[in-house]
Amino acid sequence: MMEDCCILKIALILSIFGIIATTIFSGQITPNSYQINEINLGMLDEKISIEGVVDNIKESSDKHTYFLEIMDNSGKINLVIFGKEADDLEKNNINLNNLLNKRIKILGIVTEYNGSLELILKDSKSLKIIA
Repeated sequence: MMEDCCILKIALILSIFGIIATTIFSGQITPNSYQINEINLGMLDEKISIEGVVDNIKESSDKHTYFLEIMDNSGKINLVIFGKEADDLEKNNINLNNLLNKRIKILGIVTEYNGSLELILKDSKSLKIIA
C-alpha cells in the first residue's frame, strides 16, 4: 500500500515536470525544413519551413488574399497569405508585390485546395526575405 502511494507521488511529480518543460520549450522547437517535392498529403495541417524563389504573385479580386508561387530546385507550391498577415507584412515594410524573384524562407501550414497542396503563411513573422 505504501509503495503504491510513493509511485503515485513520483508519477504525479514527473507529469507536472513534463508539462512545465513542454510549455517552456515548445516555442523553441523549430519545424522541419523541406524541399517542395518532399511535401505530401501525410503532412496536412503540419507546420513546415521551406526556402525558395517567388516565381509568381497573384491577388484575390478583393485584394485581401495573396497567392505566391514559390519555386525551389525540386518543384513549385503556392503560398497563401490572408488579409491580416498581408496587412501586418505591409506594416513591417514588406510589400508583397515586390517579392517577385526574391528568395524567401517561410513557415507555413500544409493544406490541400482543389486537389493541390499549398502552404498557408503561419503569421507575418513567418516570412523572411533572404535575397
